[in-house]
Amino acid sequence: MWVKQLKHLSHSSRESLERCAKAWFLKYMTEAPRRPALWSAGGSAVHEATEQYDRMALMGQESAFNVGFAWERLFSALLDKARKAEPNENVWARSPSEPIEVWNVNGPAFVRAYLDWRKRSPYEIWTTPDNLPAIELDVSGMLPGCPVEIKGYVDRIFRDPVLDKLIIVDLKTGKRPPKGPEQFAAYAALVKVKYGVQCDIGVPFMNRKGTLGKPYELAEYTPEAVGAAFGEVWDTIQAGEFPANGFPSACFVCDVGASCAANNGPLAAQFDPSHPANEVIPF
Repeated sequence: MWVKQLKHLSHSSRESLERCAKAWFLKYMTEAPRRPALWSAGGSAVHEATEQYDRMALMGQESAFNVGFAWERLFSALLDKARKAEPNENVWARSPSEPIEVWNVNGPAFVRAYLDWRKRSPYEIWTTPDNLPAIELDVSGMLPGCPVEIKGYVDRIFRDPVLDKLIIVDLKTGKRPPKGPEQFAAYAALVKVKYGVQCDIGVPFMNRKGTLGKPYELAEYTPEAVGAAFGEVWDTIQAGEFPANGFPSACFVCDVGASCAANNGPLAAQFDPSHPANEVIPF
């Protein structure tokens, strides 16, 4: 097995490391194949459809956006991609209550929920100093205290014209809201470094409810504070210990379980260093 050299971090990789260090290692440091997840395909289709709507709205073309057409095209393409990675749909990760047929009903509803909220909200899409609309905005960069780049793509940054504040909004198609402000904090720190402006609030848009969730004040999450937190993550990685500390509670959502020795994965001998038959070969 070859071990990759890690070149960057992200909020999702940090979250993965905290959930299960073994899963993080297999996902980010090896070539272990990833099991497709139906909820990922559905969530990505919602994100892409709402992005398309917001970009059309900026050009005054929102009336030409067709939810059903956009959903069918985007979701079908993502399902085709998943089938290429794993033709056997029976091994995909999925919620038993939400098969493809249910996603074809709920997915468009999640998109319409966002569109309805956008139409009644006073928020405006923020435009960056270099004239980019803050829609799926790349804010990747370096933060003090962390020796590697931190990747970040913000779903939306809005400006509240009444309070004159910048608000980070992240779309959530899952049932549970974020556990804390960490994702918004990372984005706010990266925006501060890249554009020199302060994002005041971070809040999820809960697509299943059609409304904003719990807001988080972001003033205290400076580039230094967030960079130090990611620096600690980097130090943990450099220590080189990756136990299966999420087993078995995190295994349901794990996309690399087939390569995990703790999970008796059939590919563990090839990818998991803790398997007695594995041989690690660094890049």
